[in-house]
Amino acid sequence: MNVERKILEYLKNNDKGKFVDVSLIDEDYYLIYEIVSDLQGRNLIVIENRNPRDFVAFGITNKINGINAKINAKGREYLYCLNNPKRNCTESKNKRFWKMAYFFG
Repeated sequence: MNVERKILEYLKNNDKGKFVDVSLIDEDYYLIYEIVSDLQGRNLIVIENRNPRDFVAFGITNKINGINAKINAKGREYLYCLNNPKRNCTESKNKRFWKMAYFFG
């Protein structure tokens, strides 16, 4: 399963209006960080800055930064297009709505 899709589905399934930690979805933290940065750059998710977690009490010496994220409407639409490849997803509903509103306004 694609890590990008896995992150988006996790955010969609756990969307309760709050930020959700996605740093532990996959074993490769740096891959998750790169994908989350890419998703944020494409305006599919929103990221919240978070203090690093220190696991010295458990014998782990490195600090791990948690990644808190939340999916937005554009991210939901992108995930829907990933799950339904037959749907034409080149133009969003909002753009079509405003094109029609121009004629009736």
